[in-house]
Amino acid sequence: MAKKGRVARILTTLHRVAGTPMSEALKRRQRSAVQRGDAGTHSGTVSQWRKRKDRQRRREQFEGAAKETGLPHGYHSGMRILLVGEGNLSFALALTTLFDGDGSNLLVTSFDRQRIARAAYPYCEDVEESLTAAGAAVVFDVDVEEPDALRGVAKRWWAAGDDDGGDNPTGRGVGPGGHFKGFDRVVFNFPDAGVGVTPPLSVKANQDMLGAFFDSAKGLLKRNGEVHVAIPEGSGSTHDRASAWNVTGVAARYGLVYRASLDFEPGAFPGYEHYRTLPHESLWGEEDGHAGDGGLLNGENEGRVEANDDDVAEGAKTLVFQVDDAPKGGKDGSELIRKGKTWSLK
Repeated sequence: MAKKGRVARILTTLHRVAGTPMSEALKRRQRSAVQRGDAGTHSGTVSQWRKRKDRQRRREQFEGAAKETGLPHGYHSGMRILLVGEGNLSFALALTTLFDGDGSNLLVTSFDRQRIARAAYPYCEDVEESLTAAGAAVVFDVDVEEPDALRGVAKRWWAAGDDDGGDNPTGRGVGPGGHFKGFDRVVFNFPDAGVGVTPPLSVKANQDMLGAFFDSAKGLLKRNGEVHVAIPEGSGSTHDRASAWNVTGVAARYGLVYRASLDFEPGAFPGYEHYRTLPHESLWGEEDGHAGDGGLLNGENEGRVEANDDDVAEGAKTLVFQVDDAPKGGKDGSELIRKGKTWSLK
């Protein structure tokens, strides 16, 4: 039987140094390595042990950020944060509360139209007013699956800081102005396409939505910025969405690498309430009472949307991603290997 791993490499080296013939088993192993394309690269590639240690170190780094700032998930008011898919806006309000009432670096977007959100979610209008008073910008009707929608909102918010007075003499709810430098964090809490939980329709719809989000978010991050996606871990209708939707796999397809998984504890975000996502508008039938709004705008939203803290209480995780900045290889398909701090073609 062929020797494996480190022992095989040592024996091969000894045979070469001594000039003695290698066993047939070692020769077969070398031929296999050549066919796989990894022969002689053990000194330049990262071992599985090192990869595990690096992942552990990164997790500890992200988890330790909370201790440095004293706030959950390492948030602080100096971060420029883009919130995506906010429903009742309570997570945005929680951040401004943690930031001592300062929301000037927050850009908050919601998929719902403003009138739909106000009719569906209790106190949504009051929360919106509180956010704008704190200096945050709140933008409704932003669909992450619409090409360039998120990017357009972000760029306009950023550039609005260059305006002298104009329509916004207070300067509130505008970005920093100047050259776009990217966000420290782009956050999408509990994404849900609103098409129910029956696979494969729900899986495909949510993967498509996440793919569009990751594709947009990647181009809106500053260097070393982070994408945060909160996913419930409960049973029943929310059974293991991270695995069912293959969230990390979808992120990888769009150039983002998984860094860490943080516990999402609602109590750490003051005033946060998790609400069920509104059904997709295509599912609103005539029996809902009003075409185009499902009865929401006539006060007929009983049971349309409700608090669903059980989903989060059963367990939730925030998955952390960053842009994958490792080179992918040469134009001829040759593989790149790492040697110290540099990359070279095999």
